[in-house]
Amino acid sequence: MYSTALTSVVMRFFMVQFGCRWSVILGGLVSALGLSMGMVVTEMYQVYLTFGVLTGIGFGLACTPSIMAVEQHFYKQRMQALSVVLSGVGAGIVVFPILIRTLLEHLAWRGTLWILSGIALNLCVCGALMSPVAHGKQVHLMPLLSCVPLRNITFHGMCIANLFWSFGSTVIYMYLPSYAMDQDSSFETSVFLVSCVGMASFTSRVIFSFMGHNSTLDDMTAILCSIGLGVVITGICPLLFDDYAGQIGYSLLFGFYSGYWTTFLSQASRELLGPECIAKGNGYLSFMIALGSIMAGPAAGLLIQEETEFKYAFYLAGSALLWSSVIMMLFKYQSCGLESFVSEPEKNDLKIPLVDRSQNDCLMKGEPILVEAMVTSV
Repeated sequence: MYSTALTSVVMRFFMVQFGCRWSVILGGLVSALGLSMGMVVTEMYQVYLTFGVLTGIGFGLACTPSIMAVEQHFYKQRMQALSVVLSGVGAGIVVFPILIRTLLEHLAWRGTLWILSGIALNLCVCGALMSPVAHGKQVHLMPLLSCVPLRNITFHGMCIANLFWSFGSTVIYMYLPSYAMDQDSSFETSVFLVSCVGMASFTSRVIFSFMGHNSTLDDMTAILCSIGLGVVITGICPLLFDDYAGQIGYSLLFGFYSGYWTTFLSQASRELLGPECIAKGNGYLSFMIALGSIMAGPAAGLLIQEETEFKYAFYLAGSALLWSSVIMMLFKYQSCGLESFVSEPEKNDLKIPLVDRSQNDCLMKGEPILVEAMVTSV
C-alpha cells in the first residue's frame, strides 16, 4: 500500500509525458512481474522487494491514470462517474479474498501468485481500452513540487485527517482475520470478513454517488456516517468479536464507514481547494495515505506483542478513524459551503475555495499563478 500510494505521486510525470493508456499498461506489466517473481523467492527480504515494492510500484502506475482518465472524459456528473469507478475497489475486496483463499487451498502460495500475476496482466487490457481524449481536451499539470495547496492551513488539516484515516484503516484490514481467528473462528470464515468489508464499502459508495453531492456533505449525514460510526467502531469491537455474527456486523460497519469516507473526502477536497487544484491536492493526500500505511502495521504489531491481545490494536485503529473524522468535521464547518443550498441572491456571499484565495493574493502581489488539472476544450 505504501509503494502504491507513493508511486502514484512520484511517477505522475510518466503519465503527463506518455498519457494514461501507456501508464496503465506499464503498471500492469510491472505488477505482474512483481507477483511472478514472488514465486521464486527464498528469503523474507525478497518478498518485500517483489510482492511489496515492485508490485506496489506497478499498481501505483496504474492507479492515478485510471482516475485521471475519468476526469478527462466526464464533465457533467463527474462525481457520480468517479464514485462508480472507485466502487470497483469495494467490488475487488469482495471477490479477491474468496478467490485467493480458494487458490491457496488448491495451488499453494506459489501457484496463487502465478495466477494473480496473470490477473494483473489484465491491467494492460484495461489500459489499451483507454482511448485518447475526444474534442482536444487535455490536462495541464503543475510542476511536481508545486506547493500551492500547502499555502492553506486548512489543507494541512485535511492531510493530517487522511493520515489518521489511512493508519486506522490499514490496521483493521491487516489484523481483522487474525483477530477473528484468535477468537476461535476458522481461517475460511475469518477471510470472509474482508469480503464483508468490501460488500459494505461497495454499497456505501454506490448509494452516496447516486444520492448526489449535497447528500454526502449534508450536516446530518456527515456527522452520523463519520463521527457516529467512528464512535461505534472504536467502542464496541471487543464485544462484537465474541461470536461470528458480531464479527460480520463489525466488518459491515467498518466497510460502510470506509466507503462513505472516501466519497466525503473527494467532495470536501473539491470544495476546499477548488476544481483547478484538486489533482495536486490529491497527490499530497496520497502521500499521507502512504505514510499512514507504512506506520500502521509496525505500530499495531508492537502493541499486540506488548499487550498480547488484538483488541488494543483495534482500539488504536478506531481512535485514529474517529480523530480523522473530528478533524474533517471541524474544517468542514469552518470552510466548506454547499452552493446548491444557497439561493441565487446569496451566491455572491459564498466562500471562495482556499486555493482561489491564495491565487487572488498572488494577483494582488503580482505573482504568477500555476494551474493544476484543469480540463479544457480546444
